[in-house]
Amino acid sequence: LRRFAELTAPLVGLAITRPWRGYGSALFLELGRLHREAVRTRRGTTTRLKGQATVMIQWSWRIERRRSILAGSWSTDRRFGGAISRLKGARIAAIDVAGRLPELVIAVEGARWIHSFMTAEGQPEWTVFLPDHSWLTVQRGVVVHDTQNQRRARRPKPRAA
Repeated sequence: LRRFAELTAPLVGLAITRPWRGYGSALFLELGRLHREAVRTRRGTTTRLKGQATVMIQWSWRIERRRSILAGSWSTDRRFGGAISRLKGARIAAIDVAGRLPELVIAVEGARWIHSFMTAEGQPEWTVFLPDHSWLTVQRGVVVHDTQNQRRARRPKPRAA
C-alpha cells in the first residue's frame, strides 16, 4: 500500500475538473487540467475531454458527508446528477484504499468522501488512470499497478502496488 500512496500522491491537490456519469451508474472524475483526446467509437472517431488523471468507479459507490450519504450509485437520476455536478472544482484531499478487499476512498475538500463498495461477486470495480498512462486497479483481491500503456516503460505483467 505504500506504493499506492506514492503513485497517487501527485493527484492530491488536483481539482475535479469534469465529474461525469458513464454507462449505468459508472462515475468518472477527470482530475486536473483538461485536454481533448480522440476516441474510437462504432460510428468513427470523436473527441472527449480528459484530465491529467481519471478515476473510474464502475458501480456501487457513494458520496458521503460527515454524518450521512449525499448520494450513491442507486440514487435517483436527479440526486445522482446533482451530487456529482457539485464535485466540480473541488480538490482532492487524499486518496486511499480501505478494507480486506481494497475499496477506493477519496477525500474531497468540503468534508466529502467518495467511496467505492462492490456489492456483487468478483472484485472491487474501480480504476485510477495515472498521468503516465499506467493505472491502478484490483485483481485477485490485491491492488495492482498496470503499466502496459505507460509512456516511459512497457512491462508485460502488472505488479502489486
